[in-house]
Amino acid sequence: MEVIITAILAEITNRSISYVAGKYLEVTGRPAMQDKWLQELQQLLLRVHIIVEEAEGRLITNRAMVHQLSIMRKEMYRGYFTLDSLRIQAREAKDHDDVSHSFALSKFKRAKRLFSSGDGMIRNNDELQQVIRNLCNIVDDVKELVVFLKNYPPLYRQPYSMHLCCWQVHVWSPDGSGQGHGFLDAEWASKHHERCRRYADCRPGYVGKSTLVAHVCYDVRVRNHFSRVVVLHGDEISDDPLASLNHGGALIYENNDLGEKERVLAIIEFSENVDKLAWNNIYSSFSEFLVSGSKIIITSNSHKVKKFGTTQALILNFLPIEAYWYFFKVLTFGSADSNEHPKLESVAMEIAREMGGSFIAANIISSILRKKLSAQYWGWCLTAFKENIKRNVSMFGEHPYDLLQKQKCACYRIKEDEYMVSNQYHASRLCGDNIQTTMYDVVSGKVNCEGAFEILAWKSHIRPYKSYTISCIIQKKKTRPVGEEPSPRHCNM
Repeated sequence: MEVIITAILAEITNRSISYVAGKYLEVTGRPAMQDKWLQELQQLLLRVHIIVEEAEGRLITNRAMVHQLSIMRKEMYRGYFTLDSLRIQAREAKDHDDVSHSFALSKFKRAKRLFSSGDGMIRNNDELQQVIRNLCNIVDDVKELVVFLKNYPPLYRQPYSMHLCCWQVHVWSPDGSGQGHGFLDAEWASKHHERCRRYADCRPGYVGKSTLVAHVCYDVRVRNHFSRVVVLHGDEISDDPLASLNHGGALIYENNDLGEKERVLAIIEFSENVDKLAWNNIYSSFSEFLVSGSKIIITSNSHKVKKFGTTQALILNFLPIEAYWYFFKVLTFGSADSNEHPKLESVAMEIAREMGGSFIAANIISSILRKKLSAQYWGWCLTAFKENIKRNVSMFGEHPYDLLQKQKCACYRIKEDEYMVSNQYHASRLCGDNIQTTMYDVVSGKVNCEGAFEILAWKSHIRPYKSYTISCIIQKKKTRPVGEEPSPRHCNM
């Protein structure tokens, strides 16, 4: 019996040692294997990026190809996000190892740490392999698309078109079906026989509705179809809608070559408070005046406008983190390779994860970061950024960008005892030209203002060239009892 027990214990001991040794070799050997996979991913992304960029430079009218291109673009963004995330993690792990070695970490403790992080490494590797498989399948599936691309004419590309391409993954259609692309269909006018067809475009504020509409209106196919393109604000339409259409709003485009064919494209921008009775009055007047083939596009932050359209509403959403990181990286680094600035790339990704997909925040923060490509300066920006988020969550219970989007107060630290309280986010095609004070000037302490004043948060360089201003005031820090809510006068401008 003792011989049997001894043999069993010996077998268990040998298997345990073999398992531990194998596990150790497996964990220590993963970094080399992961580097190989990262190189493979980088090569695949280069191939996919070439195809996507070439396709985006073509006037593609086939909806199936547009859908396939949308899927490819999403996987490309996911691939870049995975590649950059794992590179940053690898650099941070290496820095941790260097610090550990400086404290003479024993091999046993090092092996223990490797085992404790093994599960996370396995998950990362599984995700990495999944991304690689998806990209390989896509490259195989788009061989026909690559062949057919040469049959479509090239598009004229402007310097800022890349900013549009970065978020086309959700602009044209949130589900990748190419839903928005139907608006530009060459046979659009002949397919629908309603006197005045209505399209609804809704979702949160500052998500890109105006940019999408402006991009559509600038398309040559739209301009050749309509004699006039007019933008109207629903809240400013008078009791005489026809007078507003003829003499109010902003005339975006006018084409006198169509002669008697007075087809009009009217873009009506409603606020969150949409009055259905007012809309019925507006539409009944427009439908009597507008000739067959005229169209109305309705945009709003409210879901109520979905009922106003005669087609399925186009609902825009903020970008997922994978696409948003690509967008923010392009804005922040421009033509520079972010991989050549590893510390800055790590800071940029940490900031991008906290911005909630806000396009305006991406432009404001990237403009501040571009002032200095310095790790020390970016580190200071990251620290201030996190402190401002914690401060607003503590005071108001929400992220500062969510507060501004809801036209509520947000608080930013300027100096040791000074804070900027802001509200009333404005977006206009006209304002901003006379405002010289920028957000960077304020947060860097370069401006000494008393009372209320306006800040030019961001001026868009793509259509419709809107300026975004914030009404704010600089206040001294005031102490108050613990648990007491901030006084309303802190928020009054």
